[in-house]
Amino acid sequence: MNTLAILTAMIGFLTVFVPMIRYFRTIPRGTVPERTGGLAATLVAGAALSISAIGLAIWGERSAGALAYVPALFGLFFALLVLFMLAQPKAPLGDLKVKVGDQILPFAAKTFEGTAFDTSAMASKRILFKFYRGGWCPYCSAELEAFDQMSPDLAQYGVEIFALSKDAPDQAAIHKSRDSLSFPLLSDPDLDVIRQYGVEHHKVLSMDATPTKKIGGIPLGFGQPKFQTMAIPTTLLIDENGIIRWIDQSEDYRVRSSTDRILKAVQTAFDQNSADATLSQAV
Repeated sequence: MNTLAILTAMIGFLTVFVPMIRYFRTIPRGTVPERTGGLAATLVAGAALSISAIGLAIWGERSAGALAYVPALFGLFFALLVLFMLAQPKAPLGDLKVKVGDQILPFAAKTFEGTAFDTSAMASKRILFKFYRGGWCPYCSAELEAFDQMSPDLAQYGVEIFALSKDAPDQAAIHKSRDSLSFPLLSDPDLDVIRQYGVEHHKVLSMDATPTKKIGGIPLGFGQPKFQTMAIPTTLLIDENGIIRWIDQSEDYRVRSSTDRILKAVQTAFDQNSADATLSQAV
């Protein structure tokens, strides 16, 4: 057995996987680092170890087999994928068509079940509405799971969650089931709603399919990379009269609102003791 190849493969895999998991777990806390040089250097080191392990397995004196090839290939794949994600340019802010104090724009979409949906289903409800990139995006997945975990706190203020992306209904259904989300995922495959609200991001590299499983809690699938248009991650807090009370949109798609920040916005908008508080807009 080629012990050196196996050991190098395992070290390379762990060098990539452990910091990657730690990085993606910062998303719901709203603490994703804007400077990622240290993470990138670690991923490069892990990729180099993985390549070395493959070389040792191929040209070593003894066979290493799957014990070397599997962790080495996984380590190399994840290192290259995350490095590419870190290198992607920031999302433009788009041409947002609404502002705090505006009435929501009526729209129609599809549910994850493929049935018709329109804004009449949101009438007289307090809504936390999220435009997201897609079920393949680990940033969006982590953020929506954090939203779901906030549901009991949001329910205290009568706030329900809806989220919309360009994913087709079947992809949204996979996403909802995979992450055990309790709120509706809406489908806008033709980007009608996304363009109506001015949150369109052009030609972004993404996966062509929503991963059905997670690896280490992260939906990093093996679909074919594809450039396509999608939504700029944007959050709207809407009151029961259909008035937008708070907007959150980041120019860096990797940086998302913390759960504390969202709950503070909800409290400011709907707490009876602070009904006259000044509403804020973060764009």
